[in-house]
Amino acid sequence: MPQVTILNLKEADPLPDIADAVRRALTSMPELQINDHEIDLVPVLAPGSFDAVTTRINVDLWEHEARTKEALQELATRVARAFQAVTGANRKVKAVIRPYDVGRSGWVSLGADQHACE
Repeated sequence: MPQVTILNLKEADPLPDIADAVRRALTSMPELQINDHEIDLVPVLAPGSFDAVTTRINVDLWEHEARTKEALQELATRVARAFQAVTGANRKVKAVIRPYDVGRSGWVSLGADQHACE
């Protein structure tokens, strides 16, 4: 499941439009097999007293044979451009896409009525 965190957003940013643009960019390369319904997007606003110059978009993906360094570089470019298409070309953005090996990672997904210690 792709986890997307967008940091240093401004209060005036159109969050639904940004989310739609980033989601479209992430699914724009079918060979990477990133499914729209699996994307978990979390926007994080910059605190009022913090004037963020650069917005950072972090994307965590499970490893997949088609997700080569070159493909992820292209995807990062698409994500950054999609963000700028909504917020303006003068907005600084860094998009970082990191694959991780789910077979070697510790993770759990719990429902509301489940406990991690069971």
